Amino acid sequence: MRISQAFSSLGSLFVISVFGFSLFSCGGESSYSLTKKETAKKEDFSDKDTYSAESEADVMAWVKEKPAYVGGKKEMYNFIKNNLVVPEEAKKAKVSGMVFVRFIVEKDGKITNPKIIKGLGHGCEEAAKNVILSMPNWKPGMHEGKAVRVYHSLPIAFSKD
Repeated sequence: MRISQAFSSLGSLFVISVFGFSLFSCGGESSYSLTKKETAKKEDFSDKDTYSAESEADVMAWVKEKPAYVGGKKEMYNFIKNNLVVPEEAKKAKVSGMVFVRFIVEKDGKITNPKIIKGLGHGCEEAAKNVILSMPNWKPGMHEGKAVRVYHSLPIAFSKD
């Protein structure tokens, strides 16, 4: 009986040691995988058209008096139509659709920091940014009687024609 109790105790000790080992080995793997995740290359969304939150901290999304293209929407779309340079790659691929660009209208009406919200590829994004940056100054957005920096978004249309 004492021998069976001894083997039973040894068996329990074996089970406990195997269980304990598996916990430590899992923990080791877990910390290894965390290290692996930390060192794995993350997708980099930063580029020259993306700015730190600090530089955009004072930009407003909603204001009572929104920024406006001098001359109105019709004149703005005429400007875009006359100044948009459709890339050859997009012409060859017969690209059609909209590129959405978000930018900042500064206190003086200047357009800065264009960023593509939705693109089409084939060079259309760069063409959309270029036409936005080439626009003349806008009437700035106003908040509580003061000119403020405001986000604005525009769709730029590309057609097969």
